[in-house]
Amino acid sequence: MMPEPVVSLHLEESLQMSIAQYQTILDLMKQITQAISSSEVDLKDDVLKLETLQRQARDHDAKLLNALRQVGHAAAGHPLFKQRQDLIGEVLTLNHLLLPKINGMIALISHELTGLKKGRSVLGGYKQTTHNQGRIVRSSV
Repeated sequence: MMPEPVVSLHLEESLQMSIAQYQTILDLMKQITQAISSSEVDLKDDVLKLETLQRQARDHDAKLLNALRQVGHAAAGHPLFKQRQDLIGEVLTLNHLLLPKINGMIALISHELTGLKKGRSVLGGYKQTTHNQGRIVRSSV
């Protein structure tokens, strides 16, 4: 058995934090996938939360990348580094599966909106043609 590569405690904590962030992102993406499959319409809060989590992970990854550059290739064999890579791979895979579903929903909603707009303009074309001139009829002819 090969000894575990030695990395600093700070780098190990940073890797663990990154793993936790990506696990949260993956869990939320799975939740969104299930919601889309069950035709649940209100995904706004989940999508906003996902964007926030992704931004936080991106910011943390920038710091982590600097720390990894200082260590060099020593961290590449560390179990936490491998776990993080595997997790990012799962996120990417799910993202590739989720994206077509989201694009399909967008296309469907766009089509429905177009139909509603056309229906509204058609209804707007039907106007009652009554004269606003009131006349008193005094005799019938």
